[in-house]
Amino acid sequence: MFPKQNTIKNKKNKGKVKGLLASSLFSVLFGKPRQMPRLAGLNLSEIRRILVVRDDHIGDLICSTPAFEALKKACPQAELTLVVSTYNAEVVKDNPYIDRILCYEKHKHSHRRWRLGSVWCQYRFLKSLKGKNFDLAIGLRSRFSRRQAQTVFASGAPYRLGHYPDKPRYLYLAFFYNLYVPMSRTRKHEVERTLDVLKSIGIEHPLPKPLVVIDQPARDFATETIASGEIKGYPKIGYHISNRKLNNCWPLTSFASLIELLKRRYPQSEHLITFAPDDEERATQLTSWVSKKGHLVATREIKQLGAIQRHCQLFITVDGAPMHLAAALGIPTLALFGSSLGPAFWHPWGPGHRWLANGDEIADISSQEVFDVAREMLENRKEGGASSRTARAMPVCTA
Repeated sequence: MFPKQNTIKNKKNKGKVKGLLASSLFSVLFGKPRQMPRLAGLNLSEIRRILVVRDDHIGDLICSTPAFEALKKACPQAELTLVVSTYNAEVVKDNPYIDRILCYEKHKHSHRRWRLGSVWCQYRFLKSLKGKNFDLAIGLRSRFSRRQAQTVFASGAPYRLGHYPDKPRYLYLAFFYNLYVPMSRTRKHEVERTLDVLKSIGIEHPLPKPLVVIDQPARDFATETIASGEIKGYPKIGYHISNRKLNNCWPLTSFASLIELLKRRYPQSEHLITFAPDDEERATQLTSWVSKKGHLVATREIKQLGAIQRHCQLFITVDGAPMHLAAALGIPTLALFGSSLGPAFWHPWGPGHRWLANGDEIADISSQEVFDVAREMLENRKEGGASSRTARAMPVCTA
């Protein structure tokens, strides 16, 4: 009993020493944060400059957009600055609730051969934050992230809000924040989890809705693509076949079978196949299998994809950023998941959307299952249901 107690005590002492050393190191590198007048009495009306950090994936960032709206409405007098990676910045461009966007480049997105060069550039970026005099800095991820917390600390803001480290190996970095978000163990969607961060300082958002603004150049691209491809039929059904994790990709043979079923049901339908830039080979293969029934649509930017989605009456996709984008744009979205737990946290947010999962293997979802749900969604749209948008009659084959 006593040896065990001594071991726990030694670990706590080591954690305190590591925390003190880390605090000293980061204070030397970035300077100490400004002193706050009273930590327990955060007055939102006195806040003039807010920094929000959300530096992970595009889909996560889309799910965070309701939080930007909530924060700006709660603090209309404050300038809201968002830190994102260069890879994600396009999706929040023109968002009316964000005053300024600051970007840094991750090593995996850069052309630098040596990681040390990226580390130096990121260090200079973090140093530049200190002079902007932020009053409140927020780490918006739904759990502790070392990189995000480091950025919040480097800002020098007197009030620093984020999650307390949930892993023992990161406990010594708890000093990065001084306002902590209570950890929720309930299953909530990412939209709700990001809003919970703000709820901890008294900011509520009763009707959260993700927002992505599609600019005119992207709209022009989509219009020209539709016109040049002579894609005139109705309904237009979009598909996104790519995911950065191969085990989350629905088999191409299933996509091909699904397109055949939908084309048989809706003879005048058009089928738009979209894909990630590095997945063109698979997309071309799928297009060859469905012959003249599918149109290959290559998009260079995330907003070009969104503009194409706006022409669709239904968008069928695997889990990922295109799913969140379509849902944010109000396009009826049918999502396919490779995990039975994924939909609880990441399903397409909003009314009129559906999702399918069959255990932990996305390949186990049959094309017939997807067809049945897709047909139901299209018929509901035709009848002017909740998800209806520019609804019109769809010729169907009843044979």
